[in-house]
Amino acid sequence: MRFLLRRSDGESVSLMPVLVAVALVLLAALGTWTVVSGKPGARSGGDRKAQKTYASLPTMTFTLGGSDARQVDIRVLLEIEPTGAPNPATPFVPRIADQMADRLRQIEPSQLSGAEGANLIKSTVASVMKREAQAVRVREVLLERMVVR
Repeated sequence: MRFLLRRSDGESVSLMPVLVAVALVLLAALGTWTVVSGKPGARSGGDRKAQKTYASLPTMTFTLGGSDARQVDIRVLLEIEPTGAPNPATPFVPRIADQMADRLRQIEPSQLSGAEGANLIKSTVASVMKREAQAVRVREVLLERMVVR
């Protein structure tokens, strides 16, 4: 398909630059409308997953299993489902610490080396949170600090 216009003197002029300019203006208008209509609060369902709420647990020190009585210091940040409270895990900290102490006494210090050790701690914290603080829905467990000494 040709987009040509013939002048009165018989010369052909292409309309393609005009059509491209109109298409670009329409795309710019569509993009502007998308940005304006996509402001926070305009959508109700999609923003809920995008929100990230964090609750931090205090630094906790636990004794590990084994004969050399080594200890581990852990500071954990929890990504949780949004709630109204600023740190909904705070009331459960004593119970969480008690259960973590019981679980970590069964772990040897050699098990906490490398990425497998971090994953072991994360899964332990997640299972303790699920059991002890059922009101707090944990999406992800993030280790801020883990020191075996």
